Amino acid sequence: MPTARIIPLSAEIAAGMATRHALPVCTVLTPELAQRLQAVNTLTRRLRSANVRIEAASPLDLTLFIAAEDAQHLAEAFRGEWRGVSWSTRGMQTLNSVRLGGCRVCWLTPVKEQDA
Repeated sequence: MPTARIIPLSAEIAAGMATRHALPVCTVLTPELAQRLQAVNTLTRRLRSANVRIEAASPLDLTLFIAAEDAQHLAEAFRGEWRGVSWSTRGMQTLNSVRLGGCRVCWLTPVKEQDA
């Protein structure tokens, strides 16, 4: 297991990191962020216990991305709980998502080609 890379945050380092990321780097733990982290962590644990791999998580917008091949595990374990099923296609990929445990769980699938 690789060793964690710890970077002490300063204003300069945070500003440099924020320019490389799509979402802002959090330097202050607010009560709202703590609640979001708790929701994401709780759902992450539940998904992992159902053999659903988490590929990425964004506590700021309560979104988790799972591996597409684990969508069936997600459905088998949580179909009765999820809400707001949606999908949108852009280019050659479809973004699938469901609301679960106060978070949004997403996965990408390739667009199926239509027969001519």
